[in-house]
Amino acid sequence: MKDVAETAGVSPSTVCRALNSNPQIPENTRKRIQQVADELGYRPDPLLSAFASRRRGRNVGSNVTTIAYVTNFSKSLVWKDNPFYERCYQGAKKRVEGLGYKLEHFWMGDPEMSPMRLSKILYNRGILGMFVAPMPHVREPVDMDWGKFSCATVGYSLMSPILHRSTPHHFHAMQETLKRLHNSGYKRIGLCIFSDTSRRVDELWLSGSLLAQNHRLLATGDTRKDFYISNFLFNDDTLKEVSAWCQRENLDVVISDNPQVMHELESAGFSVPGDVDFVTLNWEKQNSHIAGIDQRPEHIGAASMDLIIGSLQRGERGVPDVPLTTMVEGTWVDGPSLTKKLSSTL
Repeated sequence: MKDVAETAGVSPSTVCRALNSNPQIPENTRKRIQQVADELGYRPDPLLSAFASRRRGRNVGSNVTTIAYVTNFSKSLVWKDNPFYERCYQGAKKRVEGLGYKLEHFWMGDPEMSPMRLSKILYNRGILGMFVAPMPHVREPVDMDWGKFSCATVGYSLMSPILHRSTPHHFHAMQETLKRLHNSGYKRIGLCIFSDTSRRVDELWLSGSLLAQNHRLLATGDTRKDFYISNFLFNDDTLKEVSAWCQRENLDVVISDNPQVMHELESAGFSVPGDVDFVTLNWEKQNSHIAGIDQRPEHIGAASMDLIIGSLQRGERGVPDVPLTTMVEGTWVDGPSLTKKLSSTL
């Protein structure tokens, strides 16, 4: 701050107030000082700032202990309608509040907002931690001023730049599901997922299925030829073809992450379960009758917070030289959508 003060020709206390956007400092002076600080690479230490705020008797929940939860959907809160995203947010919120931080939502999709403008807003408020929520458009680059922040994201929808991330262990989830079905006597299995979703999970569910197709399902070397797997990636135009695919392949169980697939089969006259059983890769309480994998989004959100807070405490900002991925194992949940008794020995 002394360097900023000398370059700007003001006192350190004026720099402090200007960087905190204190209205007692004229706007032109504030902007000039903030620009000087930016050019000099000034970075406030969130822990020292928070400690100083406490010593001065200010509220604990100050901006330096705030982590931004950044979304980019078409509407500000539409992500709350997605149970996975909502559970992920709640897990992140619980974790940061337990560590003395605060999580605050920022919507990048506002027509008057841009990634660079949001970067300036966050930085000028002293917010240095950023949790980038899953993006609506898979692998679309986001042009934030990453160098100012300690960042992490969830899943694989944001791939440019590559940040620290937490994610479900999609590949293991697929292996676990197939092993359970195999041991329960299911012989003809279909994986049916939305093609955009497959890209969103970095094709890892599909990879697990293709490996099993190659008769490498079990670590014990089981190569049973009567175990058949078919994959169907659909889009909005081909959803109606799901029932024909299921009938053509003579499937006895379908794996998906999307209940819409089950509804499509029922609309076509299939009894589910019965004519064909059903299992989900994204279990939710709202559809607790469907057996499958609970990805445990609360723990995934908490894991991202651990990555961010660790970076904040180490003073690490910007796109990491060595991005870390924390994978959270899902858990199996039984349900009546599977009529064959699951084997207890996997």
